[in-house]
Amino acid sequence: MDTPDPNMPELFWGAGLIGLVIGLVIYLAVLALMLWIGYLIIKAAVRNGLREHTLWLESRRGPLR
Repeated sequence: MDTPDPNMPELFWGAGLIGLVIGLVIYLAVLALMLWIGYLIIKAAVRNGLREHTLWLESRRGPLR
């Protein structure tokens, strides 16, 4: 009777592959979330900057006749 290998590398390959796929999905999800939040922050900053600039331009123009 043969003694089974205590390391069982064939089982670890399956678990390692599944762990690699799950890790990659989580990594990509976090990266996408960071990019989306950065996009929203930049979009809000540009919108506020344009609003302030428009108000500044209107204040320089003076009252309409």
